[in-house]
Amino acid sequence: MKIMQLFNRLKAVALLLVFTSSALAKPRPVVMWHGLGDEYNSDGMMRMASLIEDLYPDIFIHSVYLDEDPKKDSQASFFGNLNEQIETVCEQLASIPELEDGFDALGFSQGGLFMRGYVERCNSPKVHNLLTFGSPQNGVADFPPCKARDFLCRQRNAALKSQVWRPYAQNGVTVAQYYRNPDEYEQYLEYSGYLADINNERIEKNMTYAENLKSLEKLILYLFTEDETVVPKESAWLADFDKSTGEVTLLQDRKMYTENWLGFKELDKDGKLEFYMIEGRHMRITNDTMIEIAKTYLGTDASESHVASVEAVNEDPLAVEHIKSKLAIQQVLAPYMTMLYF
Repeated sequence: MKIMQLFNRLKAVALLLVFTSSALAKPRPVVMWHGLGDEYNSDGMMRMASLIEDLYPDIFIHSVYLDEDPKKDSQASFFGNLNEQIETVCEQLASIPELEDGFDALGFSQGGLFMRGYVERCNSPKVHNLLTFGSPQNGVADFPPCKARDFLCRQRNAALKSQVWRPYAQNGVTVAQYYRNPDEYEQYLEYSGYLADINNERIEKNMTYAENLKSLEKLILYLFTEDETVVPKESAWLADFDKSTGEVTLLQDRKMYTENWLGFKELDKDGKLEFYMIEGRHMRITNDTMIEIAKTYLGTDASESHVASVEAVNEDPLAVEHIKSKLAIQQVLAPYMTMLYF
């Protein structure tokens, strides 16, 4: 009986060691991609990084940039060829040694759409969890509304709409490259420089995109309830929108999902596709909200084996008392590890 009790306690300690080693391991890195008009090292981006670092002090965080000069980086969020920008970021992330085992990704506004492009196009190093916030995943059907007396804004929007399918717009204006007006769907399929491709909407499908997306552990899509910047706001959930009727077609009811153009059906079936709302306007993320999100999805992978290890140890309080230091455990258990697991 005493031998069996000792064996059970040693086994519990061994399980705790497995859990402790995982818990003490360096947190999984995080990569962030900012939105339109922002800078990779702006106060807002640094605030997000700081909140995550407070939870996981040893975490490595990288903020994607298209130019190390913050002003030029901001300009590149307005103007540039998105396909070339995605390729640049693929090379950038592949060159960072800390990311070689993969990372979790945060995409803010259009940065979330671009980060999905990264996953589909290269995904090396691999993204584990992809979280996007108010991102125009199904494009924008209109440009952000202008204030009543902002005539310059109205003129700009009108000019952009009239030129949106021109080559210079589809190769050089970022918003134009994810413009998707359902009333001009045929033009969109023919001329879209970015979105129609990564959404696999053309007749010829790129199944590598689907395979890469299916490799995600989680795809988390956040929608802002009062979003007036992304039109329609439901684009953040990959929903479609009928401008004439105002009817919203959720992702699960679209051909993109039912015909499995991008693997969303498998992600959904496996519990890897999640949709959430954040109260408020576009990109209004409170510290408390970000902290809760980071606790849930960042820093480590909450595998079932870790949970099982905790439960196994909790069954034997005496085993916990024996854990005085990780080194001591390793020294004591080394001769028993093979026996306990085989």
